[in-house]
Amino acid sequence: MTIKYFRIFLVSSFSMMLLACKPTVPGEYISPDDMVDVLYDYYVSQAMADQDTKDGKMGYNRRVYFLAVLKKHGVTEAEFDSSMVYYHRRADYLRKIYAGVQQRMGEQTSGAAVSEIRKRYVAGGDTADIWRDAKFNILSPAIPYNRMDFTVKADTAFRKGDIYLLTFDTNYLYQSGTKDATVFIAVRYANDSIASFTQHVSSSGLTQLRVSPNNNDMVRDIRGFVYLDKGRDESSTLKMMFIDNIQFLRMRKPKETEPEESSSSFKNDSVVRPPRSLKQVPNTL
Repeated sequence: MTIKYFRIFLVSSFSMMLLACKPTVPGEYISPDDMVDVLYDYYVSQAMADQDTKDGKMGYNRRVYFLAVLKKHGVTEAEFDSSMVYYHRRADYLRKIYAGVQQRMGEQTSGAAVSEIRKRYVAGGDTADIWRDAKFNILSPAIPYNRMDFTVKADTAFRKGDIYLLTFDTNYLYQSGTKDATVFIAVRYANDSIASFTQHVSSSGLTQLRVSPNNNDMVRDIRGFVYLDKGRDESSTLKMMFIDNIQFLRMRKPKETEPEESSSSFKNDSVVRPPRSLKQVPNTL
């Protein structure tokens, strides 16, 4: 064997060794690509079930739609559950699966969740969606997937007395454990005062968090997060929280109508002097 062919033989052998050592998903679990398809169809089916509430059987409809998704993809419920438990222990695969579902969801948003809210302010007023991040996200209790942070910088379109409303659809996929997520918003004004707003989310459906108007000070920036608490359940059972149709509305009432509340009467919020770094505010959990 010449030196040339010997080198080719070594390179080929080394490549085969790398391929053989590459980690693969055991055959008893759903493949990552197929899991992306299953989870995407799962979310769509559950959103449809939540809208079909005329007969008062939302829970039943969600179950039926879920089984229909499994049948479509030719997997059993046990295979689905065990696969999700497996991927929750493998951050490398889980990251790719989440990214795949987010890509499938894209920038779609129905807007139906906030249509009635918009109607109250659009007529004769000024309403804008100031959300610039992805409209869809997935959270799980495992770090770093348990938190979605966001920041909105004020511009010349912001006015004193504006009302802000964060709204999104929530869909929990839990095998066991307590469902508990926290939505937090901190508004920093030009005088460096901060108004904070918090709400807990423990069930699927529409979530809204309203920022009361301030007639005296301009907004400098708005920061916040959605945090999914793992609770006391330390098991590796399936726990996922889908967040979709995210909108952050900046609403301005008509000039002839004053805002509902003055800056001196915030509801369910606190106004405090900021810490040395505003980044400390979202890390209170």
